[in-house]
Amino acid sequence: MPKAKAEKTIPAVSVLDRRLLHPFGSPSIGITLKEGGPWELRIVDAQSRPGRLHDMTHNKGWTFVTADELDGTPNEYGLREMDGRLVRGEHGREVLMKMLKSTYNAILARKTELNAKGVTGQALRESAAQETAVKYGSQAGDAVYGQPLSVTNTRGADMELETES
Repeated sequence: MPKAKAEKTIPAVSVLDRRLLHPFGSPSIGITLKEGGPWELRIVDAQSRPGRLHDMTHNKGWTFVTADELDGTPNEYGLREMDGRLVRGEHGREVLMKMLKSTYNAILARKTELNAKGVTGQALRESAAQETAVKYGSQAGDAVYGQPLSVTNTRGADMELETES
């Protein structure tokens, strides 16, 4: 007598339960590599400007991700392999690239540092005075420069951008 197959039990998760977890829609699926965490991944539009991929690989430190590095198959992520690269979109326009996360974070920190230097009270005062002088004359520029100006670097409260009814 043949053995009866054991039925697999699938946990019941209602559509409503899933919607309540993500009321604004499902989050995008993250791409993961077999190697794990030290990488920052980015999909780059190769046709956004001429020479973009050359700039990314030779000047900005990004490298191409290959199919054997993926934790899964390219198709599972909506990608395909073309010329040894993982791509998506019409004609392989979008290319998956990676950079060491430590390098990426160091670049972001440096950008933040340089951006903050330009947002000092003195720099803003000089910029406002120069623009005023060009548009309204030197006397108006001097008046703007003489005004007290203070700058604080704060982050605004998180705001809900859209609501679902």
